[in-house]
Amino acid sequence: MRHVVSLLCCVMLAACTAGSRPFETVSSEAAPYRSPLDKVELAIGAPRNMPRGMGSRLAAALAIELQSYGVMAVVQPAEAPVQVGGVMSTRDAGESIEIQIDWRIEGKPATQEPAVSRTRTRGEDYAEATDKLISRIAQQAAPRIATLIGRPPSFQPRSPGQIAAGVSVPLEPADMTTAAPGVTPVAATTESQVKVMVAAITGAPSDGNRQLYSGMRRALGSSKIVVVDTPGTGTFTVVGTVSLTPIDEKVGKLVVKWVLKDPAGQNVGDIEQSNPVPLAAARGSWAGFGDIVATAASEGVLELLNKALNQPR
Repeated sequence: MRHVVSLLCCVMLAACTAGSRPFETVSSEAAPYRSPLDKVELAIGAPRNMPRGMGSRLAAALAIELQSYGVMAVVQPAEAPVQVGGVMSTRDAGESIEIQIDWRIEGKPATQEPAVSRTRTRGEDYAEATDKLISRIAQQAAPRIATLIGRPPSFQPRSPGQIAAGVSVPLEPADMTTAAPGVTPVAATTESQVKVMVAAITGAPSDGNRQLYSGMRRALGSSKIVVVDTPGTGTFTVVGTVSLTPIDEKVGKLVVKWVLKDPAGQNVGDIEQSNPVPLAAARGSWAGFGDIVATAASEGVLELLNKALNQPR
C-alpha cells in the first residue's frame, strides 16, 4: 500500500537558518523561494494576546496549511488583497487548556461573525509552545479561515498529517479508542503487543538522519506503540531514507521515504514525502523540523500497521 504525502511543511525550510525553529520567521533580507506562478491571496497575522514567538510561528504554519486548501497565503506584513488577523483567549478545560482564536478579515465591520477555532492542549505544551501544538492549531483554523474568505473547502485537505491518515482533524481531540470508519486503532486492538523498531535513517544532509530517527521514535511512542531498539520476534521495522537532488543552484527536491516491514521482513507499504526546498536551508539544522516531518509520516505508518495487523491470517 503506497501513500504519497505532499510535504508542505518542507516549504518552511525556506524560513529556517541554522539556528531557527520550524514556523519561525526571519528577517526581510531573506528572500524565500516562491514559484512565479503563485498568486498571493491573503496575509495572516499573529493573533493578538498570543505570546509573540508563538504567534509568528502560528501565522507561518497557517500560511502553509492554507495552501493545502488551494489558498496562496503569506505572513504579515506582506501585502495581499485580504488581511486576516485573530484574537486569542484561553480557559481551563478540566486538566487541559482550551485555546480559542477569533479570526476576522481586517477592515470588515466588527459586527461580522468571526471564524472561531478551538484547540485543547496540555498546559505544559502551551507553556512551551511546542511544534506539535502549533501544527494542531493551524490544521484546525485553516478550513475556518478558508470559509471566512469565501473559499469553503469542498475536498479533503492535502496537509501532511491529514493526507497520511486519510481523515480530517476534529475540532476536539479524538478519543484514542476510536478511529475513522474502516480503520481499527492500533492501540485499542493490540494494546502493548505491537512492537516497532525504527532503523537508522540514511541519506539526509546535516543532522537530518538523527533528527528524523528520534522524531519517528517519539511520534510512534506517543501513539502507545512499543518502540524497541533491536529486532525480535513479532517486531515491525520502519526504514527511512532521504534524498536531496539539486534542481538548480538554489533549489533542490527533498524526498523522505518511509517503508514499513513486517516481522518477516516483507514490505507492508511505504509513505513518500516530497517537495522542492532551498538547498541552503535543507543543509542546515533539522532540529524541531525533524519532529514535524516524522509526526506527519507516523500517521501513515500507523495506518499501515493497522493494515498488516487486520489482514486475514
